[in-house]
Amino acid sequence: MIEMKVESQKSKAKSRNFLLLSSSIFSPTLNHQPSTLNLQHYTIYLLPFFLLLPFKNLHAQYFPSKNYPTNYFSNPLGIPMQLSGNFGELRREHFHMGIDLRTNQKENLPVYAAASGYVSRIKIERFGYGRAIYITHDNGYTTLYAHLNNFYDTLHNFVKNKQYAEEQWEQDFLLTPNQFPVNKEQFIAFSGNTGGSQGPHLHFEIRDEKGNNINPLLFNFSIEDNKPPIIDRLYYYDRNFSTYSTKPIEITIQKTKEGLLVKDSVIYVNSNKISLGVIARDITNTSAFKFGIYQAEVWVDSAMAFAFRLNDFSYDDSRYINACTDYVTHYTTGRNIQHLSKLPGNQLNIFSTNTSDGIIELNDTLPKKIELVVKDVAGNSNSINFVIQKKESIENASTVVPTADELLLPNVAGSYNQNNIQLDFNEFAFYDTLPLHITYATHPIKSMALSNQYTFNPQMPVHNDYQVGLSLLQDVADSIKKKIVMVLKNKTSKHAQLPIWKGNTATATFNKLGFVELVLDTVPPTINPSAWKNNFTFRNQTQLVIQAKDAIGEIKSFRAELNGNWLMFRRKGDLFIYDFDDRCPLGEYELKIIATDEADNITEKIFSFTRALPIVNKSKKKTLVKKKARSKKKKR
Repeated sequence: MIEMKVESQKSKAKSRNFLLLSSSIFSPTLNHQPSTLNLQHYTIYLLPFFLLLPFKNLHAQYFPSKNYPTNYFSNPLGIPMQLSGNFGELRREHFHMGIDLRTNQKENLPVYAAASGYVSRIKIERFGYGRAIYITHDNGYTTLYAHLNNFYDTLHNFVKNKQYAEEQWEQDFLLTPNQFPVNKEQFIAFSGNTGGSQGPHLHFEIRDEKGNNINPLLFNFSIEDNKPPIIDRLYYYDRNFSTYSTKPIEITIQKTKEGLLVKDSVIYVNSNKISLGVIARDITNTSAFKFGIYQAEVWVDSAMAFAFRLNDFSYDDSRYINACTDYVTHYTTGRNIQHLSKLPGNQLNIFSTNTSDGIIELNDTLPKKIELVVKDVAGNSNSINFVIQKKESIENASTVVPTADELLLPNVAGSYNQNNIQLDFNEFAFYDTLPLHITYATHPIKSMALSNQYTFNPQMPVHNDYQVGLSLLQDVADSIKKKIVMVLKNKTSKHAQLPIWKGNTATATFNKLGFVELVLDTVPPTINPSAWKNNFTFRNQTQLVIQAKDAIGEIKSFRAELNGNWLMFRRKGDLFIYDFDDRCPLGEYELKIIATDEADNITEKIFSFTRALPIVNKSKKKTLVKKKARSKKKKR
C-alpha cells in the first residue's frame, strides 16, 4: 500500500493529509505555470509504507534575507529588455557576473545611465569588458556597462586625449565625483561588440559598496518570466574518492507530461557516501536563450542537506566556478555538470551555512528519499524525487583511481621536484585532492632539446598562479637564454612567457595545468595589412586594419606611427584597428608598424597610403535627388 501527498511549497502547514493509492515509489513533479511570478510549485510523492513520515516546512529560510532597492535603476537601453545571458551563467573559467541585454544584433544603440551618479572608472582592454564605464550612484551601488563602442562626447574626448598623452590604448583609471556627473537616463555611450564579446550586446552589472556583484534581476527590472528551470540530467559521485578520481554516474530521468520521473524506482549504489551533480538550465518568456539556474537545493529524508544561491560575490572569486562544476567532465566531453556539494577547497560564499557540504551518508542499507529543487530568480522552481539505497553487492564502475606521482591536497601548499621539473603550489591551488601524474619525453632530435617535454593533468583545474621550474638539458650561452620562452598549453589555451633564469633553471608562472616545455624563439612576428595593401587609397573605408601574429606566443607590444607621430589602434584578437579620425585627414601618409613578441623579437614594416574623397554611388545619389524632389512637391 502506497500513500500520496500533494504539497504546496509555499504552504506553512506542519502536517499533511494522506491519500491512499496503489503505485510505485514516486510520481513525477507537476509543473504548473500560472501567469504571476509568485509561482506555486506542486510536487506529488508516492511513498512506500515504511517511508511515511510527516514532512517539515520545506521553505525555511536558508539564506539571509536582503532587500534591494526596486524601481531605483532604469533600463540602460532604449528598447525593451531581453536577455541573452543571465547572472551566474556557466562560462569558461568564470561565472557570468551580470546580465547580457540584446541589442537586436546591432551595434551603436544608445546606452543610458541606470541612475544618477558619476563616472567613477573607465576600463579599456583587449579581452574581457572591452570598453567599459563604471557609474557610482548615490545609494552606494555601482553599475557597469561593457562591450561599448564610443563614450559620450565629453568623456570620449577626455579618454582619447589621455590615451594619446600616454601613447597607450588600454586603460584602467579612476575618476572623482566632480569630473563626470551623470543624471538618470542620460546618454553615456553606444553599445558595441568590443573585448571578449562574441556578438553585439550590452553587458550590465550592479555591484554593492563592498564590490560584490549582485544579480541585477533582484532590482525589479521588467522581464516577464513564469517558466520554471529545466533539469536535463542527474548524476552521483562516489565521495570516498576525490572528484578527480571518480566518474559521474548518470541517474536516468524521463520527461513525461506530468513532469520528471527517475527511471529506476530505487538507485542502488555500493558506496557509503555520495554527492549529486546536475545539468540544468533556465528559460524565460521573451528569449530563446538558455540561462543558468539561480538556486539549487538537495533534501534528504525531508531535511535540507545542501543549497547554493548564485548572488552576492566578487568578480575576483568568479574562478571558483571550476570548483562548482565537474571540470574534468567538461574538459573531456563538454558537458557542464554542476556539483551539488561543496568541494573542500571551494572558498566561494554561495552556499547555505545552515546545511552540510552536500555529502550524503549511507551508513546503512535503508533507503533515503532525495529531492532536488532548482529555482530561478523570479521564484519559479522545478524538482525531481527519487530513492537512493546502499547495496554492497551492486557493481559500481564509477571509481577510476589514476596513477599519481604526488597527491596534492586542498588547503595545503604542495610541491613536486623530480626529473628536472619543479612545481610549487600555494594552499589555495586545489579544490579537491589532485592525483598529480607527470609524463615526460625529450625532443626527437636530442641536439635540439632545451628541456624535457612534460605533461601533467591538463584535464584538471588549478585555482591560481603556480610556479614551474624547468632545467636545461645542456649549457647554453646567456644570449641564447634571452630568446628562450616557456610554453604551456592544453586543449583550450596556450601561453608563452619569458622566464626568469637562475643558473640553468628557468622559472615562470601559469594558472592552468597541461603540456610545458622550453622553446627557443628567434622568429619575429608577422605584420600584414587586412583588406588593403601598400600604396592603397582609402576613400569610403572607415577603418584601417593590421594583422599582427606570433607563431609561439602573443604580441607583447604593438606600436604605430603616422608620419612619425603615435597613432592609436584598438585590438580585437590578432587584429589591430585604427578608426579614421581628425588625426588622419585627406592626404598622403607613411605608416610605420612595430610588433614585439614575448622573446623580444621585433618586426618593423612601413606602408604608404592615401586618404581621398569618398566615391559617391551614382544610383544612390539619384535616389537621394528623387526623394528630395518628392519632399518638395509634398510641401507645395
